[in-house]
Amino acid sequence: MSEKDRLEMEKRHGPLGSGATHLTVEGKAYDLYDLLKMLGLDYDDVRPIDAQRLDAEGLFAIRYFDLEERMVVAHEFDAAFGYVREQRVHIAEWMGEEAYQNFGWGAWCPVNPDSFGL
Repeated sequence: MSEKDRLEMEKRHGPLGSGATHLTVEGKAYDLYDLLKMLGLDYDDVRPIDAQRLDAEGLFAIRYFDLEERMVVAHEFDAAFGYVREQRVHIAEWMGEEAYQNFGWGAWCPVNPDSFGL
């Protein structure tokens, strides 16, 4: 992983947390947890961050934190909730390597991205 990965994600999806908390897809409004459920991503170790409509392409995206892998994921999908592509960037890219190494992860991970200064 490199800072380049983080910059590429932010270029396409904006700064982490800058997206919406609700999206309207095919005339129906969904909150972040509803979107995860529709995409089959509603696992105990997944925490939603934000979502957006990618207007130029007619696609949508939800970003979430994968607690098990410690990755920020941008999952892109179409209006039928079909998978298009995803990008994964390790959380250390936002925290910084020193903060990540000294965080004291233990057997848990924080649920709120604000808890590590994102």
